[in-house]
Amino acid sequence: MFERHLYEDEGLDEQPDPDASPIRATKLVTQPYDIVIESLFGQIEHGTVFLRQINEQPRFQRKYVWNDRLASRLIESILLNIPIPPCYLAQDEDFKLDVIDGQQRIYSIYRFITNRFRLRGLVVLKDHNGKYAHELPPALRRKIETHTLRCVLVTNDSDPEIKFEVFERLNTNTIPLNAQELRNSISRGALVDLLAELAADPTWLTILNRKEPDRRMRGEELILRFFAFHIMGLEGYRTPQKFWLDETAQLGRTFSSMRIDYLASTWKSTIEKCLLVFNPNECFRRLPVDKRQVINRALMDLTMFSLTNIPFPAVENQAAVYHNRVKQILQDAEFDDLITSSIDHKSRTLRRFELWNEKVTYGLF
Repeated sequence: MFERHLYEDEGLDEQPDPDASPIRATKLVTQPYDIVIESLFGQIEHGTVFLRQINEQPRFQRKYVWNDRLASRLIESILLNIPIPPCYLAQDEDFKLDVIDGQQRIYSIYRFITNRFRLRGLVVLKDHNGKYAHELPPALRRKIETHTLRCVLVTNDSDPEIKFEVFERLNTNTIPLNAQELRNSISRGALVDLLAELAADPTWLTILNRKEPDRRMRGEELILRFFAFHIMGLEGYRTPQKFWLDETAQLGRTFSSMRIDYLASTWKSTIEKCLLVFNPNECFRRLPVDKRQVINRALMDLTMFSLTNIPFPAVENQAAVYHNRVKQILQDAEFDDLITSSIDHKSRTLRRFELWNEKVTYGLF
């Protein structure tokens, strides 16, 4: 199913930032973690291994993409002792394991063992086409359950940035995980849960002109951008941006419920302030807007960051002036360039905030 764009410049190749920080540490520790399938599912059920399709239903938003024919061929490979690619697991600080690469394979095996589909399209074991797991001979069922699945464990001794880089390269799903989906897998915790909650908020969906959150978690990444600027400050911004956002998500794993409530309140109140200035269809978009216009991430960063700590009465009193100044700065050629291309580059980001302070917020509040 086609997923329409959520923001400008989406899908374009990112130009490398000449000011990007090098990966700060490169320690990667791996070890074999071969495990019998029956034992693996026991660990999943007990929460030692985390597989989103099983452990996080119904919140899990990533679609299972393998059809029954492809899953059946995997089962046939197991029955024929044909080697299948290893799965990769990530060990967190609590020594729990997340499935990073191999979710489709593991969930396909789980679906078959739990009688969710009939075998089809088998080439060698044709006699078993049309059968559920419980209809196979007992010896073949045991062969599947006792099959050893080859796994590689990336331990928690590894440096976070190199882990993220490795997981991006290992990601071999039919539809590869994007950065936020991958982040959602390796940074599970209170902040990531909050992102999902806020992404479904009706006010936010109205601004995005959507009825429900997008399946690829792009709305969650936009919200994470706001929290990253809010938590790290503008002075803490760095590129590659994926590491900056992942650092924020990882930090959020340790946040108390009180801090999560504060962040939720801050997000919601800032959105309300933005709506004092702009109509929902104008919010975070170039002015004047057209009906199909999507939001601009840079404008969202600037608007949200500049209004976060301003009291409601002050925003309401200056809403018309703020709105007019935004219209004016959008006519500035330099600013237009800064919100159009390479918007995540550090020097361009800092210059954009500088211009916004000079031409939009200076002397206003």
